[in-house]
Amino acid sequence: MQLTQYRTYNLAFLVILYFGFSINNAMAQDNRETAAQMVEIGDEIFNETLAIMEAREIYLTAVNMDGDNVRANYMAGVTTLQSIDKGAATEYFLAVLELDAEYSYDILYKIGKAYHFDYKFDDAINYYSRYKQKLAGTSKTPAPEFATADEVERKLYECEQGKIMVEFPEDVEIGNVGPEINSARADYAPVVNQDETLLIFTSRRRIGNLNPDVSSDNYPYEDIFVSTKNDSVWSEAQNIGQPINTLFHDSNVGLSKDGGTLFIYKDANGGDIFEAQLDATGQWSEPKPMGSPINTNYAETTVSLSPDGQTLFFASNREGGYGGLDLWLTHKNKKGEWDEPINLGEEINTAYNEDGPFIGYDGKTLYFSSAGGEGMGGYDIYRVTYDSLSSSWYAPENMGYPINTPDHDIYFVPTKDGKNAYYSSVRDDGYGDSDIYMLKVPDELHHKEQAIDPNVTLVVMVQNEEGASIDASLLLSQLDGSGRLSSFRRGLGEYSFISGKTEIVQYQMLVASAGYQSQQVTVYIPGIEKSSSTIEQSVTLVRKTANPRVARKPADTNKLRNIYFDYNKSVLKKEYAGMVTKAVSYLKANPANKILLTGHSDLVGAERYNINLSKNRANSVKKALVAKGIAASRIQTKGEGYKFPLASNDQEENGRELNRRVEFKVLR
Repeated sequence: MQLTQYRTYNLAFLVILYFGFSINNAMAQDNRETAAQMVEIGDEIFNETLAIMEAREIYLTAVNMDGDNVRANYMAGVTTLQSIDKGAATEYFLAVLELDAEYSYDILYKIGKAYHFDYKFDDAINYYSRYKQKLAGTSKTPAPEFATADEVERKLYECEQGKIMVEFPEDVEIGNVGPEINSARADYAPVVNQDETLLIFTSRRRIGNLNPDVSSDNYPYEDIFVSTKNDSVWSEAQNIGQPINTLFHDSNVGLSKDGGTLFIYKDANGGDIFEAQLDATGQWSEPKPMGSPINTNYAETTVSLSPDGQTLFFASNREGGYGGLDLWLTHKNKKGEWDEPINLGEEINTAYNEDGPFIGYDGKTLYFSSAGGEGMGGYDIYRVTYDSLSSSWYAPENMGYPINTPDHDIYFVPTKDGKNAYYSSVRDDGYGDSDIYMLKVPDELHHKEQAIDPNVTLVVMVQNEEGASIDASLLLSQLDGSGRLSSFRRGLGEYSFISGKTEIVQYQMLVASAGYQSQQVTVYIPGIEKSSSTIEQSVTLVRKTANPRVARKPADTNKLRNIYFDYNKSVLKKEYAGMVTKAVSYLKANPANKILLTGHSDLVGAERYNINLSKNRANSVKKALVAKGIAASRIQTKGEGYKFPLASNDQEENGRELNRRVEFKVLR
């Protein structure tokens, strides 16, 4: 390792001498020849030492000396694409395309990426699409280092999603925490104590690092640093020291809510989690591995402990997941040992990486980052809430722009009072690589079903022309511009807005989804009365096409009408056999579709009892469909209890029996 470091810095020194000699003798030498020699030196540094930013400076100098040097432009773009100013890479890649369009097989893809990082989504879509056409036009499989058709599809989706997220920005204030914390190298994984006076994070900075050597990627090793806050000002970060830090990679990945346990990642055994305890004198103990069943021969990267210390959330790429890193949880048993971990499921985990979990102080709100889902690029930060009544998680919600960017946004940690949050992000106003940022959290960002009682809930269901539920972004604004309502994502294509106003209010609702034409709808929300009420609104979005087609009505799905049940019963009545047959016919005719069966109840009885009763009603319909040959995997069920009545719950004469039902919803 020492030899590598020595070679890197000596190369840089020689390059500086060479620059000086070249500049002083520019009149006597050919700039093109000098630029070519610069490129050779840049390549040597880039390939042999991985000192990317040092190599970048050399390539940029070569471009300035000879703008027609294809290699200089290409490598200037490649290295710029790994800086915090990624969007600037377009200049160099476009030059390559003009000088020699065949120089790099994926030059179109790289131009798309640079535009993508620069928020120029339409330009990115153009070049991604051209690269996609190039892939489709060849029978040869591209080399492993080139993006596949699936990867391009993902990028196209992220750009469409990014356009919508930028159109629907969150009203938040985000700021870099400053040079006392951040450095020219990567700074990330912030954790704070309860009163927000202690900040612990990971850095790959040179100054203060315990190891004077560099890792295999030519950057300093990961070390853990700490800063304290006095009079609202963070002190200059200091190395936390031994025994927490060693001469190798050490990264903090979690802090218990009481501040007494620090969780640390070490790259031993494929990547394991260690824990250290804080004693009465304020000293940290020697970190010890968490052991089985947390650690395995696979990678365990980040953790978060619940406020009561009984549940641990963590990320791992162990077997049994959905692809890449997944989020898992484990409960502590009566013996004080961790039970076998449980995967959080496909509602949260994707085929891409999920990482950086943080369970909030309320014990039910989980924050995490995903490279999949409804993101705009890189890791996006999501929030998901646990419903104790149904023992299930709601659908994850992307926290939006500008919290998320086309680059990596991860390790989101809210403070106990909920006013601030810290996280890592790569932005062009940073000090270099990833920096730590602070978010001031307004009340509107807490998309919870707030304690407005009584209230009026608007439930909006978004579907496409075929009747399949689709996710979308919704903005509900008063026509006079005096206010807006925040949405809460209840499930696929289903959103709710809570109003506590006593008078009727007219709103303009804008609905947008990637790949679909946006739609504006006027909505009237009535004022609250003696008790809470719910109104529903359906919105159908039409796909964007080169030749717009007339939207066809989902005739088949309209035939799948509600199935109703007797009071306090979940037995499917014989009179609905025809409806079951129609549902079977539809599912067999549309083998790619799935359905969601949602059970409901009236208001009579305890809430938990009605949740179970409504779920049993949905399951009785599912059982009938399975008996007729429909795969159980194509049918999802849930019970909502009495939360969404169709009619008054006062008495049967007012239609209370209409609330005892199962509804069909087509999923894709």
